[in-house]
Amino acid sequence: MCTLSVVTRDHGYYLAMNRDERLSRGEAIPPSGVDLGRTTAVYPRDSAGGTWVAANNHGIALALLNWNDVPQPGTEKTRSRGDVIPALIGSISQDEVQRALQKLDLQGIWPFRLVGVFPAEKRIAEWCWNQQKLELQFHDWKPRHWFSSSMSDKRATAERGAVCNAAWSMEDAGSLAWLRRLHASHAGPGPFSLCVHREHVGTLSYTEISCGAEKIECWYSGGSPCTRQEFGHPVEVVRIH
Repeated sequence: MCTLSVVTRDHGYYLAMNRDERLSRGEAIPPSGVDLGRTTAVYPRDSAGGTWVAANNHGIALALLNWNDVPQPGTEKTRSRGDVIPALIGSISQDEVQRALQKLDLQGIWPFRLVGVFPAEKRIAEWCWNQQKLELQFHDWKPRHWFSSSMSDKRATAERGAVCNAAWSMEDAGSLAWLRRLHASHAGPGPFSLCVHREHVGTLSYTEISCGAEKIECWYSGGSPCTRQEFGHPVEVVRIH
């Protein structure tokens, strides 16, 4: 379960993502820079070393959401969805991500939706894997939200989507402060609020990426967004054009 927001800008974007997981998963490792040879990436890690969101110094961002509204596998997964983004974030274009993803062995990985943000091309791509085939669709360079929930992606999209649509009428809509308030919101019915609080499931962290013309900054806050304190210093990388 997750909520992902992308606010497109002339020379970049803002990206915000809530990581919703079982409380037993615990806190992740905060973001740090990773030298990948041709690129430098920034991303947080789960306990197994995988990630759900990342950006590199070419401005490319990738975010992965579980896909719950397709038939779910009846057997245990043999590979983690968290391995997908680290295998791709070294790419320097949408075409290169596409080629790397086509070569990646996805067998044993449970269904997911992978969102790619490509500011140089002003393009947003979305790949959907249902354990049988991988499909790609493109979205216009406009602000957009994605939602997932183990209870129902469709209902999460309807309920949380209504909250996000209403929020766009606010005076500071699209700003970083607005994104932080939105992702900490309890608006919406019970388990479908953007900031999740259920008996065994909750929002475990908030990750924010700001891609500008000169640099990429990544902020991170462990724990529920509604209780977080002030952000510390972001992890920064110089953007390469």
